[in-house]
Amino acid sequence: MNAVLSGSEVEQSTVQLIIDQLEELVVTLIEEVRERPAVAVAILAGVVGAVIGGMFASGMGRPKPARKRAAARADAVGDVVALLGLGYKLLESPIVRSYARAAIAAQLRKRFSL
Repeated sequence: MNAVLSGSEVEQSTVQLIIDQLEELVVTLIEEVRERPAVAVAILAGVVGAVIGGMFASGMGRPKPARKRAAARADAVGDVVALLGLGYKLLESPIVRSYARAAIAAQLRKRFSL
């Protein structure tokens, strides 16, 4: 009874075990949601609240100081200039040119829309 498993067999059986466990978890969750939908809504509300709270705690909602905004804009302009210098040959392609034109138009619409 000396069974020797090769590395690929072990990996494949491990992956299959993980897939089976995940499938069982999903089925259990679906059954529980069908039996108790109020609990599912409460859990979802808790997750959404945690995500929003994390965003506020990280300071995502606060505006950056003017000096940091100006530096970020200068960096962005420098990056664009560097890309234009390096990507000049790419702009000879009509496909790349149309894609770049569409991206710039979308950014301008986004920037100047009310």
